[in-house]
Amino acid sequence: MTTAPITIGFVMLHTSPLDVPGTKDAGGMNVVVRAQAEALAREGQRVRIYTRRSEPDVPDRVELIPGLTVIHLTAGPDRLLAKGDHEQVMEEFGRALAAEIERDPVDLLHAEHWFSGIAALPVARAAGIPLVQSYHSIAADPASPLTEGERPESPGRLAGERRLAHEVDLIIAVSEAERRTAIERLDGDPARIVVVPLGVDTELFHPCATRDCDEQRDWIARGGRPEVVVVGRLHPLKGFDLAIEAIAEIPAEHRPVLRIVGASPPDDDGYVRGLHEAVAEHGMVCTTAFDGALRRSELAERIRSAALVLVPSHSETFGLVALEAAASGVPVVARAAGGLREAVIDGSTGVLVSGDDPREWASAVERVLGDPDLADAMREAARRHALTRSWAASAARLLEVYRDVLGARAVV
Repeated sequence: MTTAPITIGFVMLHTSPLDVPGTKDAGGMNVVVRAQAEALAREGQRVRIYTRRSEPDVPDRVELIPGLTVIHLTAGPDRLLAKGDHEQVMEEFGRALAAEIERDPVDLLHAEHWFSGIAALPVARAAGIPLVQSYHSIAADPASPLTEGERPESPGRLAGERRLAHEVDLIIAVSEAERRTAIERLDGDPARIVVVPLGVDTELFHPCATRDCDEQRDWIARGGRPEVVVVGRLHPLKGFDLAIEAIAEIPAEHRPVLRIVGASPPDDDGYVRGLHEAVAEHGMVCTTAFDGALRRSELAERIRSAALVLVPSHSETFGLVALEAAASGVPVVARAAGGLREAVIDGSTGVLVSGDDPREWASAVERVLGDPDLADAMREAARRHALTRSWAASAARLLEVYRDVLGARAVV
């Protein structure tokens, strides 16, 4: 099999790798795509990331590192759109993508999210190149009961995701949980769905220095409150309301500080206002901080200074923040659902909690914060676990998958 460099086109219609995670519609997908793309470029591959122009003054092309270029395509108004409105610009984005690829060909397209897949499918067919698809999240059937925090999806999404499951060359999942969901919800062919494990930047996300850790422990021993951090877009699916309710269940005299990191999405319908109201109702204004969205370096600093990271998301295909916490040597209390079961080793790197009872979540938090020996053991195990994961390894596996797809096309 050839080892010559290939040209890869990532398609990200509704969000940009340049956006700060936790703002707009940027989240874990943005981190994953950018990290994998950078790792591929560093290994000598030529990488393009195509995204919709959402601001009038962004350059047409931005070179992130040698070999990796972000290309802004015009589709719809050059302003931020609510996530659901991107469905209306898929066709126009596809035409712009086709024109760009005709001008500067690629060997393969990798669509991120169903918007991108539907836009890219006719482009890939016309160009005679493979299309691989990553969903990052998969819609529930509108007729089925929704997971708490899930909003109803448009019929177009489920139909689009099912179409892609049957027409793309390959589906790439980020976890075994997502792979199972693609099979069960989309009737995907198991032979055409592969898992490419995610990585983590263990240089950016690292434990606090020994002296800093000692100072934190001394401060807590003198009566200071430990910090619990919860990270993500301020969206009902992420369970921030449950985080507030859980911390409220801990007696006020030893209640930790709750730090909420993230910003509201463009289509926020009052959820964030409700979070502030809940904090006030529970008398937690003085022990709760809304930090907004943080840049990656700031987020890493915030996580490693925490005593615990809370991940109460109702659904996660993987839960990257749990792995970032592990790399930082910080225990995690997370929901026993989806990919979080793979990101957190229950009882070793953190604690998994089933259900939505705030008392059970509070009990798990108190169990970790109240037992220094357990917390220390979890910190060490978490860091060891994270060191087995790297973006270089993730990208190497991704490249292997790409070459397999290209090889299969060549045989046909």
